[in-house]
Amino acid sequence: MRPLKVLILEDNAFQLMVLHQMLNTFRIFDVLVAENLDSARRSLARHGTIDVAICDLYVEGLTGLDLIRELAVKREAMALIILSCAAPHIVEKAVMTARSEGLRVLGCLAKPVTVNGLGQLLDAYRNHDAYASDEGAN
Repeated sequence: MRPLKVLILEDNAFQLMVLHQMLNTFRIFDVLVAENLDSARRSLARHGTIDVAICDLYVEGLTGLDLIRELAVKREAMALIILSCAAPHIVEKAVMTARSEGLRVLGCLAKPVTVNGLGQLLDAYRNHDAYASDEGAN
């Protein structure tokens, strides 16, 4: 199984650190962190495409939708996990936007994120990725 590269967009420093540590427990060590949209853009420009973006919908006066659109249009991410404590209709709008732009949505996690919830979504990505690799080999 190849290592994953993940970007976390989260403006709460504590939650960002916790998510980073959770990813490390899943043996994901190639983690880009960003507290705002500009920081996320710089990280992606420096480090290239990612497997999974974990994106908070509300960061520093902007919405994570801006990053979601960019990730999809520029093909900088394979999949997305949405973080939010927003109303369900706002989360659904983000999911629909991501999917309409061609980005695979693994799921939505309410804050605070649990290890089990994050692990299930990462497993879904890995299992799909492994299945796609097997299919390509046949």
